[in-house]
Amino acid sequence: MGLTVTIHQPHYLPYSGLFDKADRADLVIWLDNAAFSKGGWHNRNRIKTHTGEVLLTVPVARSRAATGEIRDLPLAEARNWQHVHEKTVRQAYAHAEHLPYCDPLLDVLYRRPWRTLGELADACCAETMRLLGIDTPTVKASDLGTTAATKSARLVELCRRVGADTYLAGDGSRCYLDEQVFADAGIEICWQDYQPPRYPQLHARHGFLPNLGTLDLLANTGPGAIEILRAARTAAPQGAAA
Repeated sequence: MGLTVTIHQPHYLPYSGLFDKADRADLVIWLDNAAFSKGGWHNRNRIKTHTGEVLLTVPVARSRAATGEIRDLPLAEARNWQHVHEKTVRQAYAHAEHLPYCDPLLDVLYRRPWRTLGELADACCAETMRLLGIDTPTVKASDLGTTAATKSARLVELCRRVGADTYLAGDGSRCYLDEQVFADAGIEICWQDYQPPRYPQLHARHGFLPNLGTLDLLANTGPGAIEILRAARTAAPQGAAA
């Protein structure tokens, strides 16, 4: 029986498209040794408040001792960011029916000391998967080791390290993925074709806002979140785990 793997960089409060991939795959590889992208989504995401969408950003610091990879990027010494983020979240979702369901995630994020972005993002993704009920095994790319120079070759090498014959790719990678590299390696690509789920949100005057951090989906729908996410799929990719 074949093995479908998906590969994604760990994020802070990631959107539900990441967990849609995790739910479809047989194995998730966290690309924790990817370079941090300033202005990207590694250390930030959006929630919905009474004023509309708000971006929550974890402050990071540059360090000569760090490689610039997500896993060892130090957090800035802004001691109150956790307090500010938790206060913002709890105010935004104070009237959400399932906010208490999110307490374990909020405790993980805001009641523990974090040294690096990698540690924080790993814990955030793991606890969110647990709340969603996704039990797909995970492994870190840094534990597998890669030497390939190009993005596509690196992904192929990671697939080979775990014995995968199918790669579940996010739609955003269409602009850079070299499909021939995968074909030459005998690895099939299945495209995610992600459809953002629609669900009841607070602060209706701002309309429905898609692709917020998964925290919004959990706070509003609780244990029903995973079924809402699955129902949004047009179809499971051929060869991928449904």
